[in-house]
Amino acid sequence: MKLYSNEIIELLQQLDANHVLLENGKEKFTVSMLLQESQILAANLREEGMKEKDRIVIASAMGTEFVQIMFATMMLKCEVAIIDPEMGRENYKHKLEQFNPQWVFLDSRIALLQEHPILRLIYFYWKKVGLYFPRNKNIKKILTGPRLPIFQTYISIKKLLQSSGKEIITLNKTKALPYLVTYTSGTLSEPKGVLHTTESLHESIQLIAALIRSEQKQIMATHLPHFMLIAACAGVATKLWGNTWSPKKRLTFIEEEKISILFAPPSEYLELINYCEKNNRKLPNSLTHVLLGSAPVHQVFLKRLIRFLPAETRITCLYGMTENLVVTSIDGRKKATMSCSGDPLGYAAKGLQIQIAEDDEILLNSNQLFYRYWHLEKRSEWHPTGDLGYVDETGNLILMGRKKDMIIRRSFNLYPALYIPTIKEIEGITDAVLVGKYDETKADEEVHLFIESEIYLSKKYIRKQLESGPFSIDKEAWPDFIHFKKIPRKGRQQKIDRMVLMDYLDE
Repeated sequence: MKLYSNEIIELLQQLDANHVLLENGKEKFTVSMLLQESQILAANLREEGMKEKDRIVIASAMGTEFVQIMFATMMLKCEVAIIDPEMGRENYKHKLEQFNPQWVFLDSRIALLQEHPILRLIYFYWKKVGLYFPRNKNIKKILTGPRLPIFQTYISIKKLLQSSGKEIITLNKTKALPYLVTYTSGTLSEPKGVLHTTESLHESIQLIAALIRSEQKQIMATHLPHFMLIAACAGVATKLWGNTWSPKKRLTFIEEEKISILFAPPSEYLELINYCEKNNRKLPNSLTHVLLGSAPVHQVFLKRLIRFLPAETRITCLYGMTENLVVTSIDGRKKATMSCSGDPLGYAAKGLQIQIAEDDEILLNSNQLFYRYWHLEKRSEWHPTGDLGYVDETGNLILMGRKKDMIIRRSFNLYPALYIPTIKEIEGITDAVLVGKYDETKADEEVHLFIESEIYLSKKYIRKQLESGPFSIDKEAWPDFIHFKKIPRKGRQQKIDRMVLMDYLDE
């Protein structure tokens, strides 16, 4: 049985075999367990017909099975896509059609919804946008998660994790190959799938691992799959928590489990900050390092965060994107006191080169850089970020704005141009524009939807159209506010005058 190794798998092989990588409740998962069970899973998947370059979608819940799937599919040299199952049914379906998978690792709860129309109707009535995967007889299903009364044809991952008794040959090193597709924002227009190789992922993992490694025992809490993968390869134990947990429950978890590392966008920290402020308390002393994976991270937010952190806790602000995960980093405490025009992002990551184009757009080149967009044959040598900035005399990258009118909400890059065509398909809407406005109290951008209409439309009706049905868009793109207003335009080309709209919001 021929299975393969790569740079990421080798990071695991270098760790202590008995080191605990993942804890989910009472379940503990060591390095040796992950490697051995991933090999068993890969071998049995090969027996079921999975082969090199097969396209696979992972629609499984976070946990040990998710990590096993990642490493097993690496060993088989497959191409894997992780598509957010809560992005809206039509949106999900469109991205699925583009990727065209042969296999899916499907959470049993999603499969149950497929089989029971009444249950699905009730579920979406209350959930609006929830877990979803369209039925497709051409996609082979491997069910993960709890055992449920499901009658469609599928393969159980629990059976695949049982040893077949056959000898598994030692992993053979292979060259870097395209592996992971992550979809960024997009609607019913051409989806934007970012394809990384195992080598580019390895480079990013190494850079982040260098930030979070320590001689002391470190424990990270997360609900995000890529953070779990990074922590595992860095040898940092990870404990899973729920992304819908209340701030009180999260703080209790941090204290009881002695969590030392948190890695999240500013909006997730803000919930903890607000709770601490309201209840006159600080974040737990166990925290030694907090990382903020988003840009911009405003100084006003950092000053609030510092008030509630232990004095010794490090703060690292990372600037990156799906195409190149780590661009720059900066000490958050230092950034909070800096004075400059623009947003200081820090110094370039090891091995990364920055160029500033004639129009001030930031261009990147590095070993971390993605392989290509899924729907295109190749990428440019230097990646245009869509951000505007400059490098100061000390080498610090300063962010000045966004070339593409991109809105960053939490860790989601929202490109208005991808959504407007879908919004304008709603009957009665003649024109529309999405505008982002930063709210310091939320440490995040609010999304405002401006609409021109030829007939009366209620805000409730528009929200319903955007949340479900043929005009559904990404959940992260749902507007916080809807305004009915004639959209101002200027110049010979009648471009939207966003400054007038921003002035309107400031009134």
